[in-house]
Amino acid sequence: MQSVADQVREGSALSDAVKSQGNYFPPHFAEMLEGGERSGKLDRVLERLAEYYQQLADFRGIFFNSILWPLVQLILAVVVVGLLIYLPAVLLPDAETSRTDLLGIGLTGERGVLIYIGIVLTTLIVVAAITVLIKNGYFSFLSNWAAHLPWIGRNLRVFAEARFVQTLALTIESGVDAASAVDLAFRCAGTKQFQSKASQSKQAILQGHDLHSTLADSQLFQEETIEVVELGEASGRLAETLDKHFRHLKSQVKSSMAKLTYAASAAIWVVIAIVLVLIIFRVFSLYVDGMGERATDVIQGPSGF
Repeated sequence: MQSVADQVREGSALSDAVKSQGNYFPPHFAEMLEGGERSGKLDRVLERLAEYYQQLADFRGIFFNSILWPLVQLILAVVVVGLLIYLPAVLLPDAETSRTDLLGIGLTGERGVLIYIGIVLTTLIVVAAITVLIKNGYFSFLSNWAAHLPWIGRNLRVFAEARFVQTLALTIESGVDAASAVDLAFRCAGTKQFQSKASQSKQAILQGHDLHSTLADSQLFQEETIEVVELGEASGRLAETLDKHFRHLKSQVKSSMAKLTYAASAAIWVVIAIVLVLIIFRVFSLYVDGMGERATDVIQGPSGF
């Protein structure tokens, strides 16, 4: 930041000073500043950028708050399974292994719980590695696959659509030309599905196509969004219209995240219920086996054999 301040003091444009810092600032930050400088609205652009990044932080907050409870449930489920492996062998040290294996997976006592912890840690490492690889562009087919799922994909797409609308409103108000604004908006949407449409949409705008028809051709947007863009183009107040629509989409994002949270919670509870049912059947079968052995002993007892 001191370097930017020094360059501006020496007479450099703010956008040039920001560009000279490499990857320190967020992607496309300098391009929006440059658009604001060209249009004479730099103060407004800076204000809108502050709102933009605050809204991105709000989106992240919505997402993490949505997944927090399912994660807590998952952690509790993992702990409960560990206790079911460890406690029976500790409470009944003289019992046979078959009687302390409540889960029927061959893991009991200290050795069993250590193996279980190793499996859990290995799974966490694999998930973390896959997450890092996805962020670096690998396994993109997984996000594309999720985006095409009938119910999940639609709810996830609202998040990207809201970011697109938010970015497009900001870039247009910043004075960036329409083709570059569309290109930036698609690239900032945050999913490969949207980013893959950036170049062809930019070319369509350069060839004279209307913005709303270009978005319709991408087949990524709700009909409502396309109608809002068409209205904004017709009225000459596209940035303002998109701003209002973004607030509507933000409420949809919260609703979609809530739905996904409930679905994840339900899935975890189904798994827990299945485990409990298996444990009940396992304990019942052990009880029946024990009763059978007792009955056999009683029958054989009087015979003297």
